[in-house]
Order: sequence, then structure tokens, then C-alpha cells
Amino acid sequence: MAPDSIRRAATRSSAWLPAVLLCLAAWMTPAPAHGQVCEKAIGDCLDPHGLPGCSDLQCCETVCLLDSFCCEEWDENCVQLADLSCVGLCGTSISGSCFSANGTPGCDDRACCETICLADPFCCKNAWDGNCSLLAGFACQVPGGECGDRGTGDCFDSNGTPSCEDETCCQAVCAIDPTCCDSIWDELCVALAESACGGLCVVGTDGTETIEAEACDGKSNDPCSGGEAEPVGPDGVVAGTFSSTADVDVLELDLTPLDLDGDGLVRTRALFVASSATISFRPGGCDSPAEFEIASIGCIGVPENRCLAAGVWTLEIRSTGEVGDCEDLAWKLRLESADTCGPVCGRPESCLQPHAHPGCEDESCCNEVCVVDPVCCDWSWDSTCASHAAEICGGDPPANDLCADAIEIDEGLHDFRQLLSSSTGPASECVPAKLRGGDVWFRHLSTCDGLMKIGTCSLADFDTVVDVYRGDCESPVPVACIDDDVFCTFDTASIFFDAECGVEYLIRISGVEGSMGNGAVELQCFVPPCDACQGDLDGDGEVGGADFGLLLSAWGACSEDCPADLDGDGEVSGTDIGLMLAVWGDC
Repeated sequence: MAPDSIRRAATRSSAWLPAVLLCLAAWMTPAPAHGQVCEKAIGDCLDPHGLPGCSDLQCCETVCLLDSFCCEEWDENCVQLADLSCVGLCGTSISGSCFSANGTPGCDDRACCETICLADPFCCKNAWDGNCSLLAGFACQVPGGECGDRGTGDCFDSNGTPSCEDETCCQAVCAIDPTCCDSIWDELCVALAESACGGLCVVGTDGTETIEAEACDGKSNDPCSGGEAEPVGPDGVVAGTFSSTADVDVLELDLTPLDLDGDGLVRTRALFVASSATISFRPGGCDSPAEFEIASIGCIGVPENRCLAAGVWTLEIRSTGEVGDCEDLAWKLRLESADTCGPVCGRPESCLQPHAHPGCEDESCCNEVCVVDPVCCDWSWDSTCASHAAEICGGDPPANDLCADAIEIDEGLHDFRQLLSSSTGPASECVPAKLRGGDVWFRHLSTCDGLMKIGTCSLADFDTVVDVYRGDCESPVPVACIDDDVFCTFDTASIFFDAECGVEYLIRISGVEGSMGNGAVELQCFVPPCDACQGDLDGDGEVGGADFGLLLSAWGACSEDCPADLDGDGEVSGTDIGLMLAVWGDC
């Protein structure tokens, strides 16, 4: 076939398959003139500019092999040939989608392709791989698409567009992760689709849920069908079943008692899990319009966090798909409620320490933290919020940042803040000096002679090392130290050592490898106080007849808390009488 006839055929039909074009290009012998034209050509390969050839040498030669007329005048037909045959040229459809790893250099969106290749030339020189498509997802405008639209792609493939072709599956996934419809249907969306759209599932149980009272074939908790809504508390977990797709379960939630500040609002967090169902929150009876709904499919939990009117709410749960056996749980609802809808920034609690209420005392810092993490103003100011505050707002070091300012503690738990502390004192024998971070100090005057525990085991939210010293701050003498304990969380631990009566111990708690946070230190002695008067059972300051009577009344085996068991052998006997007589008189 002559080149002119190829051009005329191409003009009549633009539906050429790329494979056919490439085969034709391989079959034809390039004319020397084509190379000369293409080397000097200046026109855009994807614009019908009317000049000979185009500026991309490889594309120009490929197209001119298919249609020699294009090396005389680059027209619309040449542009179509370029689009179907110039692999690797930014903007050609044969190069593949910008939003998936297409296996060729470049991609089909010219502006996006050029932007990404400017940042990462590999994407145009070698191959448009996963990194290139990931960059495109962030930097380029994604082509539109609605759930169910043809051409949006398979829900079980990373299709490079928002949404997917199965409308029901698409909507279920996007209810869980809206970015799957707003941005790109990526591997995470595929994973959600495999769970949410893979067929009937059974909601899991740990045995602690309250199961609805309605029987399988009943309608006892459907007030719209003659039943009565089932009361549910503002905090807890309730679960239920469906006997058929027409079955409706209705719960009644009363938030009135929780409105302690009188603002008429109560914050409620809900987590709804279902095989295929929706729950409607109605501020009234079953006929009142729903204020909002939560849809769950594939037993994937869907959270919701809202401030609701402090009144009685009707929660209506309906099946939206296939149902299983009536004995199998079809839905589960977890509720948590708190009176935290009013202003929270400016409350009296410190921004640098976790507490149960949302917000903190420094309004400016509080507002900045809540922009980063809204939960800090919605629900509680936890350790993450305190860390955000330290990073964003800074602040003073802890009051016991220095050994000289060590806080005196006795037995029990004592909260502390290590955030924003400095590293002081001698090196620890448990971690290298370069790994030890900021520290805080405590002191304790021992009132027992024997086994003592000091530490942070599962009581701190950061990696700690605990050092115990005796002596003063100028010349502390190491007694014991510990870094981690496999039985404690967050790389915390506690020390066990033999304490001596009357000795003052210095306790230092440091962060490891830059770790900072808050926690509590626990101090416990496992032997009686050393200044106790053994045998003075009535505590009157002397060992006498009254104490002897108390000892006799406790005669025999006794529990752990048994003051009359003077020798600690678990039994009040003659040995204990001997010990009492040995200390008879004033203590």
C-alpha cells in the first residue's frame, strides 16, 4: 500500500488500533527525508500546526512512517496518529493513565505529565510507576466521575479515577472513606471494596454487648408497627439481628440528663457496624425526619461524632441488603456521650498535661492544637494533645526539672510532666548518655527496711529510664536503674531494690532517644514501716494486756492483713507470743 493511500485511509477512519499502527511502522522502510524533516521540525506533535513534521523526533519519525504526508504538513490526521502511536509522549492516550502505574514512560494528561516529570524525570525517561501515579494523585487534577458512571473503572482495581462502576459498592466504600470518590480510587479503596462488597458477613461479638430484646419473628421494638422503642444508654454497646429485609429495630436514646452545663447540647460518638444496614438518628418519634444517618456494609465500622440536642432521640436501624440467619448479629452500635459541646479553650486544666475534659487553660494554644487535632476540643485532652501543645506552643520546664527542685513523694502514685524538661545529673548506667533525654526528679525518705518498688511500669506515655540514687544532688551515688520491662507498656519499667530505713533516695525519670511525655511514678514498700512498734496491736504506744488479748482473739491461720501475726508466717501461734513478750512495755 502506498503512503498516500495510507493517509487517505487514515483520514476516513481514526479508529486505528495502536498495535496495527506499530506493525505498519515496522513493515515500512523509513525515507531519508523523514529524518531530515523531523530533526528540524518545530511544531507541536499534538497540535495541527500545518508545518512539516513535529518537534518530538521519535514521534515525528513514527508518524511519518505511517503517513509521509505528515512530513509535508502536520494536520489533524497526524495529531490522531501521534495520539495513538507515540508511546511516552506526554499527553498521548497510548501512554496510559497518569493515575496508575501504566508501564510506559509518560501519561495521557499532558499538563500533569509535564509537572510530574519536572519533579521526577524517571517518570518520562523510564516508566510511569507507582511513585509517579502517587505524585499525580497529589499534584494533578483528577478526572471527574460519579458512583456508577461508565468508565470510572472496576471497584476491585486501582482504576486511576474517583469512584467506580458498581454504584452500590462505590457508595458503601465512599461512606467509609470519602477520598475514594473525591480523589483517587486507590489500593486502600480496593481493600475496602473487597471487605464491604464481598458478600454477607456476620458482625463480631466479644460477649459484652447488650442484645436487643426483640425476638426473631417479632416487632416489639418498632413503635411504627405497634411496638415500643427499646431504651439504650448514652454509653455502652447494643447489638441486634434481622429476621428479614423488612425488619426494623428502633432504639430510644435520652440525652437530657447529660446536659450539665445547660447549653442544650450533648456530644455523642457513635460507631456503627453492620452486614448491610443504616441507622437514622431522629430527634423525635419514628415519623420525624432524620437529622443524619450512618451506613455500614461488609461489617466495617463507621464512626460519627456530633453535638446532639439534649433530648430524646429515636434511632432507627434498617437492613439495606441481604440478611443472614436471625440468630446471627446483623448490626452493633457503640455509643459514648459527654457534655463537651460548649467552649472548651480556657478551661482550668494545663495544656501540657492530659486530662479527661477537652480543651485547656491557654486559649490561644488550645485553638492552635485543635486545628491540628480536633479531638482535643471534641472529646478529651489526651497525651497526644499535650505533646502537640508542647511542640506548637512551648512552655516552662517542669517544676522538678532540676535535682535541687526534686518533689518529695511517699508511697502511692504521683502524676508528673516530663514534657519540655532538660537533661541533668550524672550519666545513667542503663542507657548511653547520648540516648538519655529530658528528666524530672523526686525524693523519698524511706520509712521501711526491705523490698521497695519505684517506677513507671505501664504508667507513662513515653519511653522512660528510671535511676535511683542516695546522697545529695552534688554527689549522688547510684543504687539501681532500669530501662525497659517486657511486661510494661510504652517501654516503661519499675525498679525493685532493698531500701534502708532513714535513707533519703533521689529518683530521676528520663526520656530515651528524645521521647517525652507525661506519666505517674509509683512507690511501694513491701515490708512494715521500720518505726512501727511490733506487738502494739491497739496502737496506744505500749505493748500490754490489751494487745495480748487481741493476739489471742486472732489465734490460728490468718489472712495477709493480720497484725497479730508478728513473725509473718501466716499463723498466730506461740512464736508470736514470744515476740510480743520480748517487747513488752512502752514502745
